Amino acid sequence: MKYIAIGNLSFSKVICGANPFYGHSNFSEARNAEYLDRFDDETIERTIQRCISLGINALESGTNERIISILSRLRERNPEPIHFVGSTRIDETSEIKSHQQKLSFLTENRADICVVHAQYVDRPRKKDSIGGLDRLIGKIHDAGLLAGISTHRVETVELCEKQGYGVDTYLFPLNLSGFVYPGYDGTESVHDRIDVVRGTPKPFILIKTLGAGRIPPDEGLLFIAENTKPNDLVSIGFGTEDEVSEAVELVEKLF
Repeated sequence: MKYIAIGNLSFSKVICGANPFYGHSNFSEARNAEYLDRFDDETIERTIQRCISLGINALESGTNERIISILSRLRERNPEPIHFVGSTRIDETSEIKSHQQKLSFLTENRADICVVHAQYVDRPRKKDSIGGLDRLIGKIHDAGLLAGISTHRVETVELCEKQGYGVDTYLFPLNLSGFVYPGYDGTESVHDRIDVVRGTPKPFILIKTLGAGRIPPDEGLLFIAENTKPNDLVSIGFGTEDEVSEAVELVEKLF
């Protein structure tokens, strides 16, 4: 497994995304229900453990009490670091319902990368700035942690770079089909997305690389290998332990 430096930490080239664990498929209600039925805590732990055994050393997830507890148990059993990339996403998995409170929860639990979610940074804005973002990133850095932005929009990456907000990494969707999520209203082309990823020196953690199950892994990961920088990471949500093994084999071959 190849490893990439973000700040002073080393992350595996592919990291484990958590959307399937919560029934977030971005595909269909039937698949949502299937994931919810499949992923009890034991199955989540077993899936992440398979990741660890194959060299994956990081989990990317919206922050909630459940995933913090699962990570704590896994860390007790594994001597090597398991990095946590936690976002302030507001959803049904947690009773915490503000980005500021979620960020406090992330810093208290020492998430390696604290990510301000797209729900905050992609909001409609009148000024050429993102209100309050500088304070949130300052809070992360003051805690000695890395700061990330999760965004669906090219313009948000460009704005953060222009304003010098001090973002350490971007979580950003990229795949060969241009899929972001059902109902997404942005107008960026796939080429626009490639340009901002390749044109921004900072590492990206690329999400939706398989189009939420719409793109075969061999095609989707080959596209990522051909169109991104050496220091970019790939986050994949795994539905089964066998999917972990398949993806790692492809990543080791293509990168």
